[in-house]
Amino acid sequence: MRGISIILMVLTVLSKILGAVRIATLSRLFGTGIEAAAFNLAMSIPVLVFSFIAVGITTGFIPTYKRLEENKGVELADRFTSNLANITIVITIVLVILCQIFARQLTYIFAFKLNEPARVLTTNFLRISMVSLIPIGIATVYRGYLNCHGEFIVTALQGFILNVFIILGLYLGKYINKYYLAIGIAVASTLQFAPYIPAVKKKGYKWTKILNTKEPEIKSMLIMAIPIIIGVSVNQLNVIVDKNLATLIMGERGINVMEYASRLSELVNGIVIVSVSTVMYPILSKFAGQNKIGDFKDAIVDTFTSMFFLVIPAMVGLIILAHPIVEFIYEGGNFTSGDTALTAPVLMLYSSGLVAIALRDILFKSFYSLKDTKTPTKNTMWMILVNVIVSVGSSRYLGLNGLALGTTTAAYFGALLLYHNLKKKIGEFSKMKHLMVETLKISVASIVMGVAVYFTNNALVNSLGNRNAMFIAIVVGALIYAVLVMVFKVKEAENLIRQIKSKVKSKR
Repeated sequence: MRGISIILMVLTVLSKILGAVRIATLSRLFGTGIEAAAFNLAMSIPVLVFSFIAVGITTGFIPTYKRLEENKGVELADRFTSNLANITIVITIVLVILCQIFARQLTYIFAFKLNEPARVLTTNFLRISMVSLIPIGIATVYRGYLNCHGEFIVTALQGFILNVFIILGLYLGKYINKYYLAIGIAVASTLQFAPYIPAVKKKGYKWTKILNTKEPEIKSMLIMAIPIIIGVSVNQLNVIVDKNLATLIMGERGINVMEYASRLSELVNGIVIVSVSTVMYPILSKFAGQNKIGDFKDAIVDTFTSMFFLVIPAMVGLIILAHPIVEFIYEGGNFTSGDTALTAPVLMLYSSGLVAIALRDILFKSFYSLKDTKTPTKNTMWMILVNVIVSVGSSRYLGLNGLALGTTTAAYFGALLLYHNLKKKIGEFSKMKHLMVETLKISVASIVMGVAVYFTNNALVNSLGNRNAMFIAIVVGALIYAVLVMVFKVKEAENLIRQIKSKVKSKR
């Protein structure tokens, strides 16, 4: 598991670096103006609209496919995949048509306070970008298929294609015609899934001409997914509230600031949390299906340890260096120092919730592996209630920072509630003492690292400038953290060193 996760992380790091180039390009070319707001909404709304279906497929496909493969054979499992893919195509075509008709109304739902020029541009962008729902839908099914067959690398490569074509669209939009921004989204979102077709064929998959909504497996998936879909529906209300509060506070500039800050926080989420949980979900599903609850619980604890080893120091680093990071990545062109001053504290508050997001993500997948979708749905509803209360209340005094505070508070509340519910369901975790000891070691090492980063950056900023001081502080912090986790004998660090040594010996 660790080997595949590390490869995934490396690929994801490279992809996220290109993603950072993409958002930096957007910020420098369009700042926090209406084009940037229209682009951000046109990119996020199609994903949000499809998320109702995507979450059902993502959650239900792997356990259903594994069960079919084990009990009835690969041929019937592949037939089920074809049926689900074909049904998804029909659904996404209907969604695209509806979104073409009601594009303007969608902009009111997600950002009712936009001024008229921004609304017109967003509506037009949205009509173009919505076409990407069809390939996104097909890819959602095939991604699950590839993961079932132990193929994670191809899915990790899609970010490269997406970012390259979006960056191209941004430059064309700036210097030729602004509508290339939306065209870039549609083209990039379609082409990013091109490698999936040869990849599934290589695994022996053969498409079947079938469209049967009454197939028992489809029905069982739907029954399993209904609570999740309800949860996602409620969660979308949460997204709508956040976006509308952002526009109420600061118009389209508010949407852009929140988007820029969340993108940087999501770098850690995408690199570490998603990489590890993607690999672990089939493993957890296998242990749950075989009723090996002891192995299931140990796998959860081991995953927490692996995540914390990277997430906690990254979280501390983002909090300490929020301002220079935002300045380095975004500032320049149409993104001003005033925009940096607004974005940095929002990034700090988003970043402080990364540990909760890591916990919540693997706990969600733990419940899904146990075929329990109702508990995560109830948890999501409570989280949203907390988020809305904190966001609405604190935004009156803290502005955009209050929205980020609401998101982070809700994430910790949800993670703790989920853990409590899982412990009630499957019992105590035998390795919990080990996890607490390792987390304490990692936390102390991260805090010492953070202090060193803070003072190094402040000591050098006047003589070397923000950018050089930041890079030196990061290097110093990384070295201190690496030394401390070895001194503290953090198991994850020792395992990593052991793997590196074994690979070096095998190459000799």
